[in-house]
Amino acid sequence: MFHVPDVRRTVDWYKDIGFAVVGTYDDGGDGLSFAMMSFGGGEVMFSSGGQLSPRHRREVDLYAYTDEVDRLHDRLKDRLEIVEGPHTTFYGMREIIVRDLNGFWITFGQEVPQDVVTPWPAVDPALLRPYLGKYQSDEGLAVLITSHLGRLLAFPEDSGGVYLRPAGDHTFTAAMTEEGRVTFEGSGDSMPALSFEQGGRTTRFVRVAEKGKSPA
Repeated sequence: MFHVPDVRRTVDWYKDIGFAVVGTYDDGGDGLSFAMMSFGGGEVMFSSGGQLSPRHRREVDLYAYTDEVDRLHDRLKDRLEIVEGPHTTFYGMREIIVRDLNGFWITFGQEVPQDVVTPWPAVDPALLRPYLGKYQSDEGLAVLITSHLGRLLAFPEDSGGVYLRPAGDHTFTAAMTEEGRVTFEGSGDSMPALSFEQGGRTTRFVRVAEKGKSPA
């Protein structure tokens, strides 16, 4: 259930992107105090009394399973705010994220096979160990590099994990909406820093020392 400032406007907005009205209750005037809507087999409720917020992300998100998510994106992209365009997640979903009129995120997700998510071979996890750790930029941005099923994963702050696909010696391609390039510096048991290139901008991150240890 989402508490929103204007239930009727919210119902109209969700109808416009493909949700169906299950039921509504009025408030004795010109508005609505409650509504239930469906998307496929899922249902969501909207109740009055909510407040708008300028925050980038609200307290709760809506996740809807769908088919042909890229086609859905093409239909919606010129009609509402797109938070993230089509992207494939490390947990096997092809997703888009949009923002509704109240500031809530809606993710539409479509399941994809694992060989589509990671179409490159796994390696011995020991070979990935030198890259693992937390890195931080001068601006205070942080990214955690970890591994899963013999492949590198990056977890930027306030973002889902993305696989790093091998692209050369100590160089990887980040499988994001807009692909980025990650280059690790150093060799041996640990990498002291990495550089992230995307959209013509490069940001350098330095490894953060674990408690009781010095950075490499």
